Amino acid sequence: MSENDTVMVKMLHVEDALKESLHRVEVIEKRLKTKLLTIENRERLENELEEVKTVLKINEQKLYGLRKENTRSFIITAKLHLFFIRNKDQI
Repeated sequence: MSENDTVMVKMLHVEDALKESLHRVEVIEKRLKTKLLTIENRERLENELEEVKTVLKINEQKLYGLRKENTRSFIITAKLHLFFIRNKDQI
């Protein structure tokens, strides 16, 4: 993601990251259900699960912020559009 990306592009990137994180959580949780794990592997997976959940939470917050920004942009665009429609004869 770069500074020049639109809000929609940024939202798509964050949504993709969320999907990947959710998939990773499912995979890790499925692995943790098996009884054939060594203590070291179980601890490693539990740590990885916590890290992925942290990333997931961060990306959810980013997406929330981007959606708010997108809503603000839409409202501004709609107001400008209405302004120009109402004042088209004066412009």
